This record gives sequence, C-alpha cells and structure tokens, in this order.
Amino acid sequence: MTFAARGLAIPFVNLYLVSVGFTGAQIGILTSISALVQLIVSPLLHNLADRTGHHRQLYYGLVTANICACIGLVAFGSNASILLGCMILFRDLADGPGTALLSQLTITWLEQRGRQIYGKLRAWGSFGWSVTTLISGGIFAVGGYPLLFILSALFNLAVLPLIRVLPPRTTEIRAYTVSTAPRPHGFYILLASIFLYFVGASAFTAFSAIYFKRDLGASNQLIGVISSVSALSEIPAMLLIDRLIRRANIHITLAIGLFGLGALWFALSQLSSTAFLIPLMMLRGTFYTLQVVSLTLLVSRISHPVNAATNQALAQVTVPGLAILLTGAVSGWLFDHAGARSLFQLAALMALISAGLLIIARKQLTDKEIDLPSNIR
Repeated sequence: MTFAARGLAIPFVNLYLVSVGFTGAQIGILTSISALVQLIVSPLLHNLADRTGHHRQLYYGLVTANICACIGLVAFGSNASILLGCMILFRDLADGPGTALLSQLTITWLEQRGRQIYGKLRAWGSFGWSVTTLISGGIFAVGGYPLLFILSALFNLAVLPLIRVLPPRTTEIRAYTVSTAPRPHGFYILLASIFLYFVGASAFTAFSAIYFKRDLGASNQLIGVISSVSALSEIPAMLLIDRLIRRANIHITLAIGLFGLGALWFALSQLSSTAFLIPLMMLRGTFYTLQVVSLTLLVSRISHPVNAATNQALAQVTVPGLAILLTGAVSGWLFDHAGARSLFQLAALMALISAGLLIIARKQLTDKEIDLPSNIR
C-alpha cells in the first residue's frame, strides 16, 4: 500500500511542475531546497526516535504528513507556485524519511522472528508500485494530475490502520540506557560512496520522465507503463536476493548494483526513440534491487541497535539530501543548457566511481555484528 501510494505521485511530480510552467533550473532549485530541509529535519526526527524509542509513532506522523501534502498539491494547483512548492517540500520531507524508517522497522520485525526474507517482503513494495503506475495513464486521462495525487493520499490513508503491525521501536526498550553507540569506520566510507551515487541518481530521477516525454516522444501513458514494467522487473530479483546475500558479501552485491545502474543510465542517454525504453527499464529491476536491498541491510548490520534508525536516515535521506543540495541546481542548469543526454552520462560516471570506492574499501566494509553491552543483552 505504501509503495502503491508512492507510484501515483513520484513519477508525475516533476511532470506536473513542467505543466504549470516550472523550468528545469527551477525544478533543480526546488529539489535542492527540499534536500536542505530533509538534511536538517530528518536526522533530528530519527535521532529523537532512537533516543525515546517512539519509532512507530514517528512513522504514523510521517504518513499523515504525506497525506496532507498530497491534498495540498491539489488544493493550491497552478495558481500559487510558492505554496505549490511548499507542498512538494512537505511531501518530500515525509516520504523519504518515512521510507527509511519503514525499512528499519521491517528489518527489526524480521530479526525478532529470526527471518531473513527482507527481499521477499520488499518485493510487495515493487508490486504495489507496478500496479498503480500501470494504471496511472488511465487515471491521468480521467482526472489529470490532481486525481493521481488524491488517490495517493487515499492509499496512504488506508495505510494508517496497518501500521500497528510494525514493532513500536527498533530495539528493546532497555537498550536505550546506552547514551552513545559506535559507528565503524566502514560506515563513513559507505556514506561517501552513497553521496557519489546519489549525485547521479538524483539527476536521473529528477529529469528522466521529462527526457522520455520531451526528447524521446513518450506519452504520459507510456511513462506510467515504463514505471510499472520497471517495478515488476524488481520482483524476481527481490525474491532471490535473500538467498544471494546469505552466500555473498553485501558490499559486493551493492557495488554490482551501483555499476549496473550507471551502465543503464549511459545506455538510456544513447536512445533516439522510445523503441528500447521498456527493454532497458526491465534490466533496471535487477540492479536496483541489488542496490536498495544491499544498502538497507548493510547499514542495519553494521549499526548498533540504538542508532540503527538514525543510520538508515543518514544513508537513505541525509547523505542523498546533501548530494541533491550541492548538485541539484547544477543538474537543472546542465539539463537546460547541455541536455539530458550529457547529464545522464555524468550521472553514470558518478555511479561507476561510487561502485569503485566500495571495491577498493572492501576490507573496511565487511559487515559484522555489533553487540549490545552485557547489561542490556
């Protein structure tokens, strides 16, 4: 349900902005401001949850904020660009941190039951995304962007009563007697790699739909189908990745995912029509699965239980937000003046450097368990 709601909004937000007159540079600036807000607020929220143990309560609040933001996108429309921008900032602030927190709460739920099936559960997220993006073109034809955002809000509203299945916190309450927790050196190397990757990933994410539509001639319906096919292609990989990770080093599977995504962005930059869009986006599923599942599990495994949520926020929200903040406006300028193809080739280079860093620093990134002190085991 969560990813179904995201599938109705995320692929279309920037297309909506273009339709009401935003330029690439303005979208880049808005993306940078959003990153700055997330950079400041997200770590504070997750650190507060780690200190108090109120993780599930925070997640309730983030989902509720997402609902309000989607309704605000419809209420303000194209006649109030500043308020529209504020609603997008509000939605981004709720969506990114909420997804990171949901990941860690899910991992905690699995650890409490001794189950190593995060990939299989995450496959349901890909399925939800694929269903709604597949029908999004038809929804757009009926009610345009407002109907997509209203339905996204309704899906998130339906999520609220389901949240109680999650654990209240990411570790036992007595673990919060620990005031500080160590972070291994490998964690900071991982953050550096993530930063480089998201310099490229944010550029591709922000402008890929516009590129597909403006440069390659894709319709909104085709963009919805592409998003659906891309998500569906993740499901087989997610069903198999738990078995792979039990047999392989997680940092290696993460590096392969980063390398594959960089190669894919470069291939997409070489297209002149929509003919190969769907086949290429089907390849994305495998590499994206390796990247997102490996990253989430690696952060969890090298984190102390009392700061696991904060570390997930750092890896999935703060560092990506910093990358967007520092390069978002530049990406928008490059899109306007150098074109999408050059921008995506630069994005591919960043992903390849990111993967190379993980390989070079493989000894420091070997995942290991971090034990709780004996008095709180």
